[in-house]
Amino acid sequence: MPYLHLDLPGRYPPAKKRELGTRLCHLYADIMKTQSWRPNIGIAELGEDNLFHLGPDGLEPIVMVLVEFRAGRPDDFRLKLADGIVDACSAVLEVPRRWVLVEFTPHVGAEIYRDGKWVADWSPDENAAA
Repeated sequence: MPYLHLDLPGRYPPAKKRELGTRLCHLYADIMKTQSWRPNIGIAELGEDNLFHLGPDGLEPIVMVLVEFRAGRPDDFRLKLADGIVDACSAVLEVPRRWVLVEFTPHVGAEIYRDGKWVADWSPDENAAA
């Protein structure tokens, strides 16, 4: 935790996925005030014609990004992160910004298990250790 899960509407070269994963890890750590080793990135390539929503001109592909994170951050952190995720996905995957949708799910620390124990709730003090 945190976990950023991306469902993609196509197939991408490994180098692009690694670039996107690296950008998202740094982006998350910078904006959400935590250490850069904490974010985990999962990318599922659902392939062409497998991921859609109904847009203004009919069915269109989307990039769906689900962000699981420890609760406690201000709303403006999440808004800034969402904007950064859309920017990164649009640039690296070369898709229109309107295709990138982001959803957040907060969790308390006692819902996250790492290294044999529950993790602590998020605290602004984490930023000092980043």
